[in-house]
Amino acid sequence: MSANVDDQNNTVKRTSVIRARASRGRPPPATPSLLPNITHSPVNVNDNTDQQRPGSDRNCNFARNHGDRGRGFGYRGSSARGSARRTNSNDHNPNPNVNNNRRSSFATNVPTTDRVSNQRPSHPPVTYSMMSELLDKSPDEVLADMLHPKFELKALLKDKRMKANYEWTLAMTKLLEKISTCEGSRQSIVKIFEKLPRTAYIDGVHDEIIKPDVITDELRFEFIQSFLKISARFLDLIPHSADDLTKVFERLELHFIKSKITSPKIEETKAILEEVVERVNNIEYKKKQKEQAEKQKLTTTNKPTVRDVGPPPDDYRLLPIIPNVMEILSEKQTYLRPNIVDGVYDDAQQYLDIHFRLLREDFVGPLRQGIQLYRSGTKDKNHDIRIYENVRLLGPRLSPRSGIVYDLRLDVEFVKRVIWANSRRLIFGNLLVLTTDAFETCAFVTVEDRTAIEKECIVSVKTLGKLNHFEQSEIDLDVIDSSHRLTMVETTTYFEAYRPVLNALQEIGAQQTFPLEQFLLKLTNEMIPPDYVTPNTTYDFTPLLVDPQSEVKSTITSHEKPVQRRLGQRVPPALIVEKEFRIRYQQENRVPTKYRSVALLKTDQWPTSQELHLNPKQRDALILALTNKVALIQGPPGTGKTYLGVRIAEMLLHNRHVWCPQGEQSTPILMICHTNHALDQFLELIIKRLNIKEGIVRVGNRCQNTVIQPFSLLNARRSARDNRSIPRHIYHQKHAILNRKAEAEEALKEHSHKIEHSRTNIIQLTTFTNSYIIDNVHRSSLLAPYNDTLEEAALLDWLGIGCDQVFEDFHDLMDVETNMSELNLSENMDEKESEKNDEAVEKTDQENKPVDGDERNEKTDQENKPVESDERNEKTEEINEEEEEEQRRRDELEIETEEFIQSIVSKPKTSELKPKKNSATTTADDNDEEEWQVVKKKPYNRRRLIQHILQYPTTLTDETIGLINNDVWQLTLAQRHDLYRYWLYKYQCYLHASVRDARQEYNQAVADLATYLQNEDYFLLKDSIIVAMTTTCAAKYHSVLEQLQNKIVIVEEAAAIFEPHIITALSTKCEHLVLIGDHIQLRPNPSVYNLATKYHIDVSLFERFVNNKFPNVRLNIQHRMRPEIARIMKHFYDDLEDHESVKTQRPEVRGINTSVFFINHNNLEAKVQDGSSKRNEFEAKYALALAEYLIKQGYRGEQITILVMYLGQRQYIAKQSKHRKLLHGVRTMVTDNYQGEENDIIILSLVRSNAENSIGFLKTDNRICVALSRARCGFFIIGNMTLLAGVSETWKKIGKSLVESGEIGRGPCLSCRRHPNDKFIAEKAESFEQRPEGGCNKPCDARLKCGHQCTLMCHNYDFEHKEIVCRKKCDEILPCAHRCTKRCHAPNPTQHDPCRVLVDKIITPCGHPIKFQCAVTPTINDCQKPVSKRLPCDHINDVPCRIVSSPSDLKRFSCLTPCNTILACKHKCAGTCGKCRTGQLHIPCQQKCERELICSHVCKSKCAENCPPCLQPCQTRCVHSGCRKKCGELCIPCKEPCAYKCKHLECTRTCSEPCNRGPCNEPCDKKLKCGHDCIGICGEPCPRQCRVCNKHIVQEIFFGTEDEPDARFVFLPDCKHLIEVTALDKFVEDIINNKNEKVAIRFPECPRCKTKIRRCKRYTPIINHVYNLIANVKQRILGNHSETEIEQRRKHVIEEFDRTQDKLQEMDFASIRTFRDILNNEDTIFSDDIITLLENIMIFFKEINSLLTDGRQKLPNSTFEDFVSAPLNYIVRYLLVHRQHRNFAPQQISDIENELTRIRRLIYIEALIRLSTPQITARSLKPDEQDGLDTMRRLTKKTGPFTEQDKQQFDVLVKKLEHMNNLPGLGINEKERITIVNALNLSKGHWYKCPNGHPYVITECGGANQETQCPDCGEKIGGQNHQLVSTNSHFGLMDGSQHAAWSNEANLAPN
Repeated sequence: MSANVDDQNNTVKRTSVIRARASRGRPPPATPSLLPNITHSPVNVNDNTDQQRPGSDRNCNFARNHGDRGRGFGYRGSSARGSARRTNSNDHNPNPNVNNNRRSSFATNVPTTDRVSNQRPSHPPVTYSMMSELLDKSPDEVLADMLHPKFELKALLKDKRMKANYEWTLAMTKLLEKISTCEGSRQSIVKIFEKLPRTAYIDGVHDEIIKPDVITDELRFEFIQSFLKISARFLDLIPHSADDLTKVFERLELHFIKSKITSPKIEETKAILEEVVERVNNIEYKKKQKEQAEKQKLTTTNKPTVRDVGPPPDDYRLLPIIPNVMEILSEKQTYLRPNIVDGVYDDAQQYLDIHFRLLREDFVGPLRQGIQLYRSGTKDKNHDIRIYENVRLLGPRLSPRSGIVYDLRLDVEFVKRVIWANSRRLIFGNLLVLTTDAFETCAFVTVEDRTAIEKECIVSVKTLGKLNHFEQSEIDLDVIDSSHRLTMVETTTYFEAYRPVLNALQEIGAQQTFPLEQFLLKLTNEMIPPDYVTPNTTYDFTPLLVDPQSEVKSTITSHEKPVQRRLGQRVPPALIVEKEFRIRYQQENRVPTKYRSVALLKTDQWPTSQELHLNPKQRDALILALTNKVALIQGPPGTGKTYLGVRIAEMLLHNRHVWCPQGEQSTPILMICHTNHALDQFLELIIKRLNIKEGIVRVGNRCQNTVIQPFSLLNARRSARDNRSIPRHIYHQKHAILNRKAEAEEALKEHSHKIEHSRTNIIQLTTFTNSYIIDNVHRSSLLAPYNDTLEEAALLDWLGIGCDQVFEDFHDLMDVETNMSELNLSENMDEKESEKNDEAVEKTDQENKPVDGDERNEKTDQENKPVESDERNEKTEEINEEEEEEQRRRDELEIETEEFIQSIVSKPKTSELKPKKNSATTTADDNDEEEWQVVKKKPYNRRRLIQHILQYPTTLTDETIGLINNDVWQLTLAQRHDLYRYWLYKYQCYLHASVRDARQEYNQAVADLATYLQNEDYFLLKDSIIVAMTTTCAAKYHSVLEQLQNKIVIVEEAAAIFEPHIITALSTKCEHLVLIGDHIQLRPNPSVYNLATKYHIDVSLFERFVNNKFPNVRLNIQHRMRPEIARIMKHFYDDLEDHESVKTQRPEVRGINTSVFFINHNNLEAKVQDGSSKRNEFEAKYALALAEYLIKQGYRGEQITILVMYLGQRQYIAKQSKHRKLLHGVRTMVTDNYQGEENDIIILSLVRSNAENSIGFLKTDNRICVALSRARCGFFIIGNMTLLAGVSETWKKIGKSLVESGEIGRGPCLSCRRHPNDKFIAEKAESFEQRPEGGCNKPCDARLKCGHQCTLMCHNYDFEHKEIVCRKKCDEILPCAHRCTKRCHAPNPTQHDPCRVLVDKIITPCGHPIKFQCAVTPTINDCQKPVSKRLPCDHINDVPCRIVSSPSDLKRFSCLTPCNTILACKHKCAGTCGKCRTGQLHIPCQQKCERELICSHVCKSKCAENCPPCLQPCQTRCVHSGCRKKCGELCIPCKEPCAYKCKHLECTRTCSEPCNRGPCNEPCDKKLKCGHDCIGICGEPCPRQCRVCNKHIVQEIFFGTEDEPDARFVFLPDCKHLIEVTALDKFVEDIINNKNEKVAIRFPECPRCKTKIRRCKRYTPIINHVYNLIANVKQRILGNHSETEIEQRRKHVIEEFDRTQDKLQEMDFASIRTFRDILNNEDTIFSDDIITLLENIMIFFKEINSLLTDGRQKLPNSTFEDFVSAPLNYIVRYLLVHRQHRNFAPQQISDIENELTRIRRLIYIEALIRLSTPQITARSLKPDEQDGLDTMRRLTKKTGPFTEQDKQQFDVLVKKLEHMNNLPGLGINEKERITIVNALNLSKGHWYKCPNGHPYVITECGGANQETQCPDCGEKIGGQNHQLVSTNSHFGLMDGSQHAAWSNEANLAPN
């Protein structure tokens, strides 16, 4: 057998070799045969021939013949079709490993000899005839063949014959078209398509595409369309690989353009081509955008470049601060020159030009690059700007605080995504750019207020107007309406930090004297004293010689001094006020005389450093600062540079007479800092040291320091106004300006109110008419139904706001009106509103925190971009700390004055509109057009509808308005709203235009007022001794500082300030500049990194001086850090020394063996999701765990600071520490914001750890220095030293020193003070858990002062146990012989608490035993003993004894007997008698429903509910896709072509429609893996089982037809069973057509396992039909109403409720409010069922309220409360407790209705008995009457449900006792009595009765004036002279009166 196989294989190989040789070198025959038609015997599957022949393929070693069909290439079998059962010579598969899911001819491989395999033919083995034969196969078969390796598709496509021979090209095109139709084979198709570009085939198509057919002489339309369809599919799958195909499209498109011939085929082809070309163009466009973006990115990265740019093109003073559109869009390189850091400047003009352009580029560059990147269309993240789409401009308005602002409405969805409480977006002062045309034109504005952004999506902005006479706004915002969609960008650089400095630089004149020019420009090293210092100048050194802790007192005294008249001047002499500042020291008398007057320049005469309480370097720095015009003092961390600055200021102030002599212009010292925090810290030290109460002015009004706040400029202004110290002529200027401002403001207020009204209310039709807004045609049409009357009612009804009864509704709507002309806002009201606005704005300022560049932490690799917090509830203090420096920038940058908020001018006002929040409409007077106002509160739904109408812009224009139907009532409601919005838009435009002049006048007045206020500020500042401000504020006050002529300027943080910031703070009279800082720590922080690296913008004036060897002193003795910490700083400062105090006063860290340690790790960082910041979770968790451990050592949280290098890390730590109470007080700060601060223990997280060896700005020495120098006692660093040392030389040195000192490792060694030998290394955060109390893991064995042992685990805190609380019990014996239970830690150990030991006692009243506290006597209320008691429901329950004695408690006791009633659903009630109200209101059924839903799933809801929509995942799917919804939701029908097709039948409908073909009954002609025939049906999935190989499975008898030789089977994909087809067809048919089946809709089932058949193709028509039926049922369940209709139904319920709720007086208020909340909850998804439920509840409410009202009127209070109000309000609560998603169950509805019926009858019987009481007393009732009344009472008050039998019995008795309804003695019932009384319409007291009780009436005054006889009995009635006959009496029962109308009682009664 084996030999036979080898022979056969060799035969095959030899034949293959021969054919290969024969075909080489010549063209193929017309119909070649690749393989001979050979029949094989069975082969050996273990044949290893391939292993012996490396060149052969091992997939298969024989050739197959697939019968008649010729399945392989070269097989030209007969075309005659066989019978249903076909045979094949190959019956089994010799290689079971071959995948036969998709059969391929090329699964048959022909081995070749080594020689042939090494010498392949020049052409692929596939020939034209083979491709032709492939065309007869199905698409799936073609696809499988083309993918087979032996097909060599790539070689075939590149074959030259593809280009040279059209038949080849056409054949390949048809094959490609065929495979493109395959469903579910995308990946396979892509494998073929990706080989098409750049092949001979595409070239062939390109050549042949426009050639005409040789026979028809027309284009080959079929070929063209085929290729275009292939292309369309190509573009679907791999659109970006279509480059090579475009040449074909272009050639074809060009041909059609040139050709003038038209025909249907041409048009059809052109349509297909246009679709393809359009898609290609879209792809090309996106690709070009991306390329452009990349190019732009590359160019912007390279720009600006440093080169010789020549002289400046223009004067920098003429440059606009804000760039214009041309500059933003220009690609021209910006003119820049680098900062000269190692040389001198030519002149001041060069100096100012360079710094102005660099600073401007630092602001403009990111804006320009961001906008250009946005315009390029790239999808890359834009880090330079924030982009806001779909912004609407709402127009201008007058703000009480900010003047004229424009409101912008942002996209609602965007606003929802931002956490605004912590966001830096749209903070005050940020620059925004608005555009409608992609920045071809734009407008520049700044953010003014964002307080309304979360609630209303509105941000208020101010236009920039003109800056330096350049109009920046190219778009007039007044002409843009809300219909325009604006694009808005916000630059991430803080605009207000740049604008004032740039403005100030431009204000410096070209001819102006430049301050300190020889130093700033020429860098002279000559040590020159200030001009005010002469060789004879002496200083008093008392301030530095007294004890620094001694008492100091500062005073300012004022002296009036006359001004000398000039010769010939006749004006009386004026008086000027001179102020003298003096400092008095308590110890000044101890200062030696020689030091009270020391020659300043003779430093050898100065006191020694020890006498000055300074170290030698501090003394040198003091000499330098006091004796040189420009002094530089460098202060490394902890060396006391701020302290020295305070001492310098103190010396200057004490010797103020030297630099500010009498008779000269008074000038203060100017102190400036970069940040508010540093400035306040500096000032606070000066104020506390000198005990100053006045004379210092802190400019800027956002100071949070309570010490500094009294010295604010705002307080100075108030004081000046109170003292009237402002010169009169200055005040009069202000008065005139405010008058102009008030006049303009008056018009703007009225306009603003009208605009505000128009945005929240419906404007009256008369207003539109009088403003010529609405044309007469539309007006007439609108009023036609109302006969030109009630205009406003017509408009409301037309808009859908009115109701059906228009007139009544409108008059009800307008019942309260207020004429606007009568409203006059008082000034007091204005002031109050202004104050409220101030408070609101100041509160908002806490959130709107401007962020300057100084506070950014990230620099390199886009790390300086802001990141928004992910947590809404982060600790406020942590958020504030990060942004505290710029939080106060707002008021510092705006002009603060109360005159901006309210006018001080008292003048009458014309008329103002005061908006009302609840007004729903306004009207207009015909004479003055002033609006009216509705004050009445409107229903909630009407308000919502008005908001809906007004919130959207109109879509109409002046052109399209003419197309509107003249009959406006024919418009849809949406069209009406749109037309109204058009009228509203035109009205608002009319209002805006009417006040344009007033706006201009107002803006001019505001500008003049700002100028005035700066003049006023000058008078406030000039007499002060110190003026302090930030650098930005100094630039803003540049003109004021120039007037002040400050001689002395002290700059703290000088090394961190941009050089231009300092220049703008110097006046031309500046003589003395002291710069204090440290450039080795932080430097200036530009926004554009390139400007720092190439243009040196980050080099400060301080650093420039130091680099150029300018004289300076560096302090070298540090007072902060322990020596171990300071040792690290030696890498930055080689001469840094430790003061003695840090060696003795800085204790070691408790609980850790070392005070400095570097925790080295390699855990990777992560990128923050929103932004480019970083975080490291390992470091964050470790830092928090370490902080907790340190707190357990006894440290307070305030002593520990966690420093981080990245904002993302700070946010992550803040989030993690939020709920860890132990960390309260621990601050988490970003390093950049912590400069100048320190703490006892610092935990530093370095964050960076990655595989890219990137450490960002951790390689910047400045930041490293700051981070490593903040700790006093303990310093713990967490980072990846391996990474840091490998990148940075500085870190390498630090790491080396840490290794040498043993202060680096995997974790610090934790130590225990009580068990010092128990060491532990904390390698990770979890390690600290092994030290739960901070000591070790052993128990504490210390003895407490009470003698007990400490029960805590070993702890390092409270080591002496002074505060440990002993929790053990007292051991003493009480008089009762019990031990005291008091705790040992009690404050009075000798005073024992009452004994709480539980002992057996007897309760006296009831005699029951009880366990009770020894010292307390129990009462009956304490008895819990159960006692059997019969309850009102007649059940016997065990009731607590304490309840038995209280009838009220017993009545409220809920019976615990199971209800067990059979409910309407046939289930037993699971409630108790008490819960079910004795069966009156059953609880909802608790059983599971378990019914099968239409989708075949089982309902899991409770029985009491209607079956809700199924929540299981939907199982509906087809070959194309599957439904992703829930099962109970409506599926989206599949629109793909139906895949139910085979070679015999094909469905032509869409997939979801019923198929228009039946099942195919032809047998499948495919082969199984084993080689046997498939036993399946054509078009169905082939069963895996074989009739031969798996006979025992296939022929298993189930239906009885399985063993027939020609039996065919269906494979069910749902359950994998194999069923005989004829039997299954009949089984399915019986299921579907079974009329006796209870389930009307059901899927066919597998007869074996009952699994639902959902995916069998054969039953697709049935399955689709079932799905359609299910969809119809779902639609009915979910409701056929649209969302709009459901919303209308909800509104109707709301309206009904609003009309009814005022009448629901007797119902429980909480229940009414709950129901109202349900109705108005817009978050609820309302469905038909929910609306029906709400409608039912509303019906019940009305009925309940009717019963409550009726009962209240007819019954006594006690009866009403107990038997009516209590049960009815319980029903209300029962209704609202019901789940609000399904309707009530039948049992619930029945119970509620029965209860209402019972209570209705109870009211009847109780009212009847009450009414009949007089009758009952007058005569005895008959037995049947009494029995009837008792029975009726019993029926209505009995326990249990009120049944139908009870109702019938009650109603029979009602009829029987009907005569008792008549009033006693009247013979009429109550209704008739009321009718009679109302008909006479008399006041009470006119009714009387005769002696026999017959009633009569006396009209007029009600007094008797005549006598007559009773018509019924003849007795005398009436009387004389208002005196009633004595036998008659008053009959008050008739009209309810208490006395006769004519009586003494009536005279005494009040009117």
